Amino acid sequence: MDETWKSGLIPNVLRSWGIVPDAVSPISANGNQHWKVRRSSDEFVLRMYRRAQTDSSIRYELDLLQWLSRRGWPVAAAVDGMAIVDSSLVFVLFPLLPGRSAANETTEQLRRRGRILAELHRELSAITGIGQRIGWQRSDEVVRSVLADSRPGGELVCRLTQHLEHVAERLRAAGASSFPTGVIHGDFIAQNLLFQGDKLSGVIDFDSAHLDLRAVDLACARRSGGDEVARGYLEIFPLADSELDCLDDLWRASVLRYFLQILERKAVTGTEASELEWCLRQVEKTRRSIVSLDDLCDVRTGFASQRMNRRGRAESHVEIG
Repeated sequence: MDETWKSGLIPNVLRSWGIVPDAVSPISANGNQHWKVRRSSDEFVLRMYRRAQTDSSIRYELDLLQWLSRRGWPVAAAVDGMAIVDSSLVFVLFPLLPGRSAANETTEQLRRRGRILAELHRELSAITGIGQRIGWQRSDEVVRSVLADSRPGGELVCRLTQHLEHVAERLRAAGASSFPTGVIHGDFIAQNLLFQGDKLSGVIDFDSAHLDLRAVDLACARRSGGDEVARGYLEIFPLADSELDCLDDLWRASVLRYFLQILERKAVTGTEASELEWCLRQVEKTRRSIVSLDDLCDVRTGFASQRMNRRGRAESHVEIG
């Protein structure tokens, strides 16, 4: 990232928005690269998308952010479109949202994260005409993929392929293809929520947003925080017993999606082999629930009567700053 800055590319890109920065500093790289940009009292985040992202996939995310912003959600809607350099490097400028993420979530903060996710799902249930993001599939569709025996990667690939087949069979038996669908965030972890005091000031990183089984979002959020996140979610938004029972396999399906993305590359390098090892650890991990499925169902039932106000509409449990 430093070399990109030293080459003069970033200052030239920022001129697309009429910005001459006072300071630019790298933030993070997670496939995409990010820089914090300061101009006087204004602060922004500049993102350079990884080369595999298509324009239509990027526009999907940007359109979703604009829609949520118009609905009053604290998201970073892009500043005036994209800047494309050399027909391959795509940059987007976002406002820097205020607030901090919770470093070590308490039980109540875990439940709060679940409630916010449920509120987001309830909001997104009103979106129309957005369809599926280019390059993405629903999780139950991903695990139906048939892999050729000649795939590179040796034993790791063989073991992950076996898990892929087993997860596909369990989701098929559970009737996952009939689970409710909707646009999901895709990575609803604590680091992607910002707060000022107790008020939600930002929901960030919609890079994995796409159309999927709604329960997949909870399955992924639950990987950090366990069933306390699910408890909070069920205070707001109902899930069927069959969906709750599949949360672990839906998380595995999300991991296996990443596995399939790795296999789309021509060869498995040393770095990618370590990524495959991570995938294998995740899908072979036996997760112990903090509470039982029956307890979660009781939570869902107990809060059902409390979710409705006198007008028969669900009350909001999210305080937005």
